[in-house]
Amino acid sequence: MGLGGAFIAVADDATAVSFNPAGLAQLLKPEVSFVGRGLSKRLSFQDFETTSKGRQLAVSDSLNSQTRFDPLFLSGTIPIRIKGHSLVLQLAAQRQFALAEASARDLTESDTNGGAPALLKQRIDQSGQIDVYSFSMAYEVSARILVGASYNQWRGRWDLNSNSSKTLGTATTFVNYGQTNTLDGQNFNLGLIWRWPTWSFGLVRRTPFHADYAFGSTVDTNATGATFKGSPHANYGLHWPASTGFGYAWRPRERWLVTADLQHTLWSDARYMTPVAALNNLSFFDLDRANRTPNVTSFHMGTEYLLLTKGGSVVPLRFGLSREPQPVVDRVTGDQRVILNLAVGTGIKRGNTTLDIAYRYGWDRRDASQFLDVDQLLRASTVRSRGRERLDLHRLDISFIYQFERQPLERWLRYLFIGD
Repeated sequence: MGLGGAFIAVADDATAVSFNPAGLAQLLKPEVSFVGRGLSKRLSFQDFETTSKGRQLAVSDSLNSQTRFDPLFLSGTIPIRIKGHSLVLQLAAQRQFALAEASARDLTESDTNGGAPALLKQRIDQSGQIDVYSFSMAYEVSARILVGASYNQWRGRWDLNSNSSKTLGTATTFVNYGQTNTLDGQNFNLGLIWRWPTWSFGLVRRTPFHADYAFGSTVDTNATGATFKGSPHANYGLHWPASTGFGYAWRPRERWLVTADLQHTLWSDARYMTPVAALNNLSFFDLDRANRTPNVTSFHMGTEYLLLTKGGSVVPLRFGLSREPQPVVDRVTGDQRVILNLAVGTGIKRGNTTLDIAYRYGWDRRDASQFLDVDQLLRASTVRSRGRERLDLHRLDISFIYQFERQPLERWLRYLFIGD
């Protein structure tokens, strides 16, 4: 993270399974690794107005903010020497998507012509996550060529509850919506690193896959009379897209590293695959058959300088930049969410123990629209409130690595699988 996420051509620790599994072949000792993340998110809406039925409605500003901590990565890695070449095996668990979200907004929608104001309340709570469990192998084909692959088992469950209401005078209308989701799928990460003394090139391919996706939903509202609607927890298919990444790393000095990555993801291919005609081939992100969800190319770059202390410790100084377009395009304004990031990082390696920390600030500003009226939610109205959306993200990653001496483990493995 301190390198701005530019790690495809470097990939020299256990998290290589996420970036480029070929990099695992560079690990020389057995090790266990843990990564945790703290995230603070602020999403604000400013200067929003709604045009509806000939009326101009001014909407008060609002702010959503939340802070949370998630365990991101846990692994155990074992390198084995075979005829002078390194073979590395790893088991890892990754929090691919942390889906815990919460927001609460109380808004006032005022008629600029002097009509009675409306009080709007919105509450959204989401909990759950999508985790990936991986078995990886990497092999040192030669001093120049490293190859690797990981088999990934995807497991996800998340629940969403949304409550929206509108009060105008003494009348209140509301919509309460609930949804439960589960996901199950498998894919592979394939990696290559071509390395020289002062530079290296990395390539990674994350294969597409068809996941079993199931959800059920309920709707409770009085906007069209007292009703309660529910759909059973039904099984559907979801096509998850492929992505390809390229990385280049250069060492102008022994202790100085410069690296950059490009990653391309085919988000337009994320679609429902189901016999249900109303849902089949709809985009996962905007529930549309049109090809409006963009494919994205993210850019990451970073630099690192290593300080060596008199006591034999290594202290890295890292700085990174990245540009990460999201598969989110506003249906009304057409603006895509594009997050820009600045990152710094440091740490210390002493003996068999490594502790690293990285901080990243990300932001996005765009013209956006939002649902504000209960009737709009129910009837899929094209009327939205338009204004300026501001997103600010503060992220802190902490990682811990402990390495074991190689010979005792090799002797134990030999005894376990070969004998005396």
